Amino acid sequence: MYLALARKYRPQKFSELIGQPHITRTLQNSIKMDKIYQSIIFSGMKGVGKTSTARIFAKALNCEHGPAEEPCNKCEICKEITEDRSPDYIEIDGASNNGVEEVRKLKENVNYRPQKNRYRVIVIDEVHMLSNNAWNALLKIIEEPPEHTIFIMATTDFHKIPATIVSRCQHFEFRAIPYEVITDVLKNISKKEEISISDYSLYLISKAAEGSLRDAKKLLDQAIAISGGNVKDKEVIEILGIIEEDIFISLTKSFLNNDKEMILKEIENLIQKGVDLRYFYSEYLKFFRDLLILKSLDNIDYLYSLNPENIENLQEILKNISEIDLIRYFNALKDMEMMIKHTDNPRIILEFMFIKLTLFNKIESIEDIINQIKKGKTIITRQDNKSIDIPQTKSSENNKISKNKELINNSNELIRELCNRLDSLSPRLSSVIRMATNKIEDNKLILEFKTTMKVSYEMIQKNKDLIIKNIRELTGESIDLDCILKKDDFNENDVIKKIEKDDKIKKLKKELNMKIRDVKLTK
Repeated sequence: MYLALARKYRPQKFSELIGQPHITRTLQNSIKMDKIYQSIIFSGMKGVGKTSTARIFAKALNCEHGPAEEPCNKCEICKEITEDRSPDYIEIDGASNNGVEEVRKLKENVNYRPQKNRYRVIVIDEVHMLSNNAWNALLKIIEEPPEHTIFIMATTDFHKIPATIVSRCQHFEFRAIPYEVITDVLKNISKKEEISISDYSLYLISKAAEGSLRDAKKLLDQAIAISGGNVKDKEVIEILGIIEEDIFISLTKSFLNNDKEMILKEIENLIQKGVDLRYFYSEYLKFFRDLLILKSLDNIDYLYSLNPENIENLQEILKNISEIDLIRYFNALKDMEMMIKHTDNPRIILEFMFIKLTLFNKIESIEDIINQIKKGKTIITRQDNKSIDIPQTKSSENNKISKNKELINNSNELIRELCNRLDSLSPRLSSVIRMATNKIEDNKLILEFKTTMKVSYEMIQKNKDLIIKNIRELTGESIDLDCILKKDDFNENDVIKKIEKDDKIKKLKKELNMKIRDVKLTK
C-alpha cells in the first residue's frame, strides 16, 4: 500500500527535524543534563513538527542505549514507538476525548508504572479542545505527575489553554518553516523519489504551504499523482488554483503602454478560460503588491509569490516607473476591490479599471506643477504635450523687495514674522522674543529685557545663531542681533514721596491717628 510522503519522510531523529533548532537543542540538553520537565506544551501552526518532536523525545528518553540525545531507532523500544504500538507511548486526540470522564480514566492509568519503558509518555494533541471540567480534572496531575510519567500537550491555539495550566508547564513555541527551507526539503524528496519537477513548481508549492512542511509534502504528493511522475508547472498551477503570472505581466504591460485593445483581449481570454474574475482581481492585487516591493527593496524575501525566473524581466518593466506612480496605481486598484466583489457584472468593472489605469501616465502631480511655476519654467502637460510658459514676473520680484524693506524698517513687523516662523521650531523661544522691547538700529535688531527677566535674556543668548539665521532669511539682509538686560531706573526718595501722597495711605493715617516714621522698600 502506498505510503504518503508526509509519513514516509517523517523525522525520526532530532537531527532530521526541520526549522526548529531552538527546540531540539533545549530538549537534547535537558536529556544530557538529566533535567527533564514532566509537563510540556508544544504550540504552533499545523504541520511544523509538534507530534513528531514528541515522538522523537519519547524514543530518546526510553531508548535501550539511553537516555540519549538521539534515539538509535534500532532497538525494540524505538521501533515500537515509531510504529505506534508501544503500550507506554500514548497519543490522545483532545478533540474527541475532551470530557472529564476521559481525563479521570487517564489519571487512574498513570498511577501505575510503565510496562516496559523508563517513562510513560502521554501526548494530548489539540489539547485546547478540552472542556473546562476536563482542564480542572487535569490540573492536579499536571502539577504533580508521577515520576515515571511525562505529559506533552500539543496545540495550534495556545491562547485557549488556561493560565493555570500554562504556569505549570514548560512551553515550546514551534515556528513556521521558511519557504526556502521547505523548497530544499521538497527538492531532496523529489530526487529520492526520482520525480521530475521544476524549481518554480517547488517554489509555488512551498509558498502555498504557508510554513507547513506537512502541507507542502501533501501538495507534492498531489502533483505527482496528477502528472504521473513528470510534474509540469501548468499542472501545479491547476492544483493550487493559481492564475498564471504571464497573464498578470501582460495586463500590466498593456496599461503601462496605453494598449487598450490588448487589455480587452486579455480579459476576454480570462472569461473564455472560466476564471473567476473576482478571484483574479484579488490575486492581481497580490501581484501588484510584489511589484511595489520589487521596486522599493533589494531583498526579494518579502515577495509574496513572484516567479524568480520573471524578476529580471519585471525589473526592466519597472525601470522607468517611479514608486509614487506605482502607489498611485495600487491605490486605484485597491479602491475598486469592494465594487468588483459585489457587482453583478465584474467584467465591465474590470475593463473599466484597467482602461482607467492607461490614463494615469498623463497625470502631472500638483507638487511638480507648483515647483515648476515657482522656478518660472515652461510646463509641458502629459495629456496633449501643450506647453504653458509661466515666467517669473517683475511684479513678484518687486513685491518681495518691498516686503523685505518693510521688515527692515519696522521692528514690530519683523518680530511678528520672526515669531510666526519660530512657533513651529521652538514655541517657548518665540514667546520669549514677543515679551522683549524691540528696535532696529544700525542694521541690528535689539531686544531689551528687564532685570527680572534674566532667564529669558539667557535663553535668547543661547539661541542667538538660530534667531539671526531666520532674520536674515526673512529680510535677505545681513542683520545682526543684540540682546540687552536693562537695569531698572529706581529712585527711592521719589517712591517714598509717592507713597506718602497716596489717598489710601492718608486715609489710613487719619483713621489710626498715626504718623509715618519710616518707609522701607524691597526689590
